[in-house]
Amino acid sequence: MSAGRRIRAAAHATAACALLFGSPAWAAGHWTAAWYSPPYPTTAVWGCNQQRTFSHQSVRQVVQLQAGGDRVRVRLTNELGLSPVRFGEVTLAVSSPNGVLRKGTVHVLTFGGRQGGRIPVGKAWLSDPVAMRVHRFENIAISVYYPSGAAPAGHLANLWVSPSGNHVTEAVWSQGGRPQAPELASGVEISSPHPRPVLVAFGDSITEGFCSTPGTHRDYPAQLERLLAKHARDRHWVVINSGISGNRLLHNGAGPKALARFKRDALDIPGVRAIVLLEGINDIGWAYDPRGDTGPLPASAIIGAYRDLIHRAHAHGIKIYLGTLTPYMGATYEHPRGEQVREQVNAWIRKGHGFDGVVHFDGALRDPRHPHHYRGADQCGDDLHPNDAGYHLMAETVYRDLFAPGKPLARAALAHAKR
Repeated sequence: MSAGRRIRAAAHATAACALLFGSPAWAAGHWTAAWYSPPYPTTAVWGCNQQRTFSHQSVRQVVQLQAGGDRVRVRLTNELGLSPVRFGEVTLAVSSPNGVLRKGTVHVLTFGGRQGGRIPVGKAWLSDPVAMRVHRFENIAISVYYPSGAAPAGHLANLWVSPSGNHVTEAVWSQGGRPQAPELASGVEISSPHPRPVLVAFGDSITEGFCSTPGTHRDYPAQLERLLAKHARDRHWVVINSGISGNRLLHNGAGPKALARFKRDALDIPGVRAIVLLEGINDIGWAYDPRGDTGPLPASAIIGAYRDLIHRAHAHGIKIYLGTLTPYMGATYEHPRGEQVREQVNAWIRKGHGFDGVVHFDGALRDPRHPHHYRGADQCGDDLHPNDAGYHLMAETVYRDLFAPGKPLARAALAHAKR
């Protein structure tokens, strides 16, 4: 190979590494996850006001940051896609909750020095960082132009879709729609002078926040972040929501099973120091429902999955705390044998076998007079999911069990403050 060809090949290889993994210059800062949305497989349209493909359209996604910093980069996902995703110009800007960009804050993102690109199946790309001061609890908009047919595979959310054409730099889209559609961006990371410890809330719909008031950030991880922000000792912690509604520990369904996605959606989150795991009620519910696809499931299967995740977290030097499974009698897939399994699993969790602590979600939410059921005031009417008040109780429970004086993450906070 000639010298010129070797130089060009090296340049192409360097660009490819930057697109897929991030360059050494990026890695030199203290990068921390500020928002995350677990990748999700491609799904068909199954209801009104849904859209799964885009062509010659701009799509805007607004997210609320859980941490602030002076540099920002965005993670785009095609890890669970069925075909490559081609995208054009992408912008990042401070935004109102309803997708109106703040004047003077629009930045055009590049990926390995280039605008736009084609993300292969099974890959995620990080943008080049942009110098942009952002604050905790601030909303930012990620706007993507799709120049030709694209079917992103991402978490479903209510996104803004413009009329035909590239409108990513425009502050307001006066026309268009807001369908439920897949998010191309799955993460936002910030760089700050000092490292920030991250707590990942990992689980199913009860972690994601199903039944909370849409657009108000009332899921329990978001409410926990607000509680931590009130206390000087704890406010450096960042809470990342890695929940997927319908997710299970042992079987694929609503997204990859927890055993398969745990590395990407928990262990690999930038800055992760601790994990709160609350998952297993869907495995139990579907195991004893005639519509289920697994057949009966013993408590030992759930516990075995927990042990696997505990081992993997500890192998990475990450603390892991298990939440007791919340009540489900009265839910559509309730079953007396399933309730027995839930109680057996919770008894095992309360004994604290080989992990770092217990979060007593079940005790916080169950009705004292009918302990197999939720308190009516704290659930949304389906006997499975909390309402806003119930999620607030969950956030307070995590704070009490992990962050109160003398608790494990309070001690970690003190150690962090002394550095």
